[in-house]
Amino acid sequence: MFIQFFENLRKSGVPVSLREYLTFLEALSKNLATYEIENFYINNPEFQNIFAVILFELKDYSQSIEKWKKAIDLNSNYFQAYDNLANAFLNLKKYVEALEYFHKAIKINPSAFHVYNNIGNTLTKLNKYKESLDFYDKAIKIKPDNIYGHIFKGHVLTELGKLSESLECYNSAYIINPEHPLLLGYIVHTKTKICDWDNYGADIDLIKNSLEKGKKATYPFTILTILDSPALQKKTAEIWTEQFEKIYQKSQIKLKNKNKNKIRVGYYSADFRNHATSHLIAEMLEYHDKSKFEIFGFYLGRKINYEDPWHERVKKSFDKFFDVSSLTEAQISEISIAEEIDIAIDLMAHCNNGMENRFGAFVIGCAPLQVNFLGYPGTSGAKSIDYIIADKNLISDENKKFYSEKIIYLPNSYQPNVKKTKISVKNLTKEKLGLPNEKFIFCCFNQHQKINPHIYDIWMSILKKNSESILWLLDDNFYSNKNLLSEAEKRGVSKNRIIFAKRVPLEDHLERIKFGDLFLDTFPYTAHTTCSDALRVGLPVLTLKGNSFASRVASSLLKTIKLEELISKNLEEYEIIANKFVTDSDYLRKIKNKLEENLSKTPLYDSQLFTKNLELAYKKIFQNYKNNQAIKNFEI
Repeated sequence: MFIQFFENLRKSGVPVSLREYLTFLEALSKNLATYEIENFYINNPEFQNIFAVILFELKDYSQSIEKWKKAIDLNSNYFQAYDNLANAFLNLKKYVEALEYFHKAIKINPSAFHVYNNIGNTLTKLNKYKESLDFYDKAIKIKPDNIYGHIFKGHVLTELGKLSESLECYNSAYIINPEHPLLLGYIVHTKTKICDWDNYGADIDLIKNSLEKGKKATYPFTILTILDSPALQKKTAEIWTEQFEKIYQKSQIKLKNKNKNKIRVGYYSADFRNHATSHLIAEMLEYHDKSKFEIFGFYLGRKINYEDPWHERVKKSFDKFFDVSSLTEAQISEISIAEEIDIAIDLMAHCNNGMENRFGAFVIGCAPLQVNFLGYPGTSGAKSIDYIIADKNLISDENKKFYSEKIIYLPNSYQPNVKKTKISVKNLTKEKLGLPNEKFIFCCFNQHQKINPHIYDIWMSILKKNSESILWLLDDNFYSNKNLLSEAEKRGVSKNRIIFAKRVPLEDHLERIKFGDLFLDTFPYTAHTTCSDALRVGLPVLTLKGNSFASRVASSLLKTIKLEELISKNLEEYEIIANKFVTDSDYLRKIKNKLEENLSKTPLYDSQLFTKNLELAYKKIFQNYKNNQAIKNFEI
């Protein structure tokens, strides 16, 4: 319909840009134009529908909604107008209204499979996951080769923790169209979460080949877990951000008052809750110098309908706190600009696979200066992000070229930490934890998607060489637990030597991990908060230092606490060091004593010092901006 109408306009000599179409239609509606094209008059519902589409494309949302409602008034059975209006409300995050009009559309055309998909998507936004599955199933029943029905159903099953079933959905979609953007990424990401390593090498090669051709093959986050390549990580992030840069128009934001007494810093995250990010930044936020800074929090995540002390603690630390979870990216940008935010800190970038992070707001612009910090261990790949906060250990001089941002190098580690944290006192024993008393306890409490067959090969080799040892892992999910046990037996290690630790509150977790002897880190995505947690309670962490940001975080923490001897250069050295801990009890005791001594002597948990250094960085970039100086790398 639209294409034919626009083609007729072209043939009649009417200009073809959206703005020119709008000008023409406005003139037509006011009887100032005389074109009579297929009798599209002001009281024609199809005219109103097209008018609304153009207005929506021009981001005049309120007027477009009025035009669609006008079209429906003119024709109460106008399916396309109902469908378009519902999609408009969906894009505006007005989910209840969207559902109303989608349901009206489906009554008119019950065979419209895409509407069932959209109802499912809307219910998903309302966290009504089980209901949404029914509508995806209806869409698939109407049209079995409906690829989006399979993909969307896979997303919801992932949210519900039914990872094996979600993988089946993605595989079904892959059969329909293996070239569909991101589909391979969905499959690989899900397989990493459940430790399904069948065709692991071939899957990785397919991802690499697709990325090298410039295809949107996967989420940026997935690449961090499978490839230690700063070059490909940057390429993936750039491909990913292109979609936002095509959709959103960057705002020209300037400082309204360059002489203000306080710098306004906005922190943006979906993780202001019981989450690793809050565990790390809580004291940092509290230590901010409120005489020189105003601190704003922008919560991007889902509504918190339960008691969450971490959410309340973080929320209290801000001068102003905004729950923007229900707002559009454009609205988040508008609020930020209205509050005159000087420096916008993106604490997520490409975390959570693009869900809830609202990266589009940063593409539009939230502040004159925008910074990538902490949540996503890699480059954003975005022109709109000015800086990334790192340290000298994380980004080497030769790797600077793989970051789209300029680099702020903090002294010590880039990672903040809470100095004072609650640790349970439950008088735990190995027996209570299900651990053998006389065996060496290797452990790793990273999420299972960070475990790959290469590091697992080394872990199993270590267990085979040290028969009086076990491996203590996080109980991540049913599927990965099962697969890890199976993979152990494939490598000649009894599944009885793998023990899983149930998820517990942080204070309980910190108490129990003291019973570990050595934390075996993953690679290429190393331990971050889990490394800080382990070191805090005196548990040594053995890591492998790679090339990418994500593969260097644990080594950054170890260097800061002056335990460089636990940073290996390759897998062979990694295994040698691990074996030494078992065979040389004096070495184990020496390392643990050194760690205990360095806890108070080194700055890793000095959140007050960290905040001062961070504020120096903020002051510097703000001053440079005021003085119209070029954005460049610098050290604090």
